[in-house]
Amino acid sequence: MNAAMYAMSFVGVASNGAGAVFIGNGKIIGIDVGNLRYNGTYTEQGGRMKGTVAMYAPTAGTLVNGVAVPAGSRWNLTLDWPFDFADGKPQLITMDGTPVQVAFEKIGDV
Repeated sequence: MNAAMYAMSFVGVASNGAGAVFIGNGKIIGIDVGNLRYNGTYTEQGGRMKGTVAMYAPTAGTLVNGVAVPAGSRWNLTLDWPFDFADGKPQLITMDGTPVQVAFEKIGDV
């Protein structure tokens, strides 16, 4: 899989959001409009991407699921996506056991 930048959009029960993320070379790094930061890794297994991502809130805010969070909050995300995840269709990501839908569109190779 080529390293690239992606636009992401996601929907929760309370609101929606968007951001940008780099995915490539086994790394996932990004930020969203809520100032949440993403930093993780993935492996390629059987035509799929499997990984874990730490999500960090450097400032207080409200997540798309409606939960208010203090500055310094952290969560673990897990993913198991097909290689063609960036087709604009929602992909499932699990945030500490809670499912969230996120869609990606490729901006360009890096």
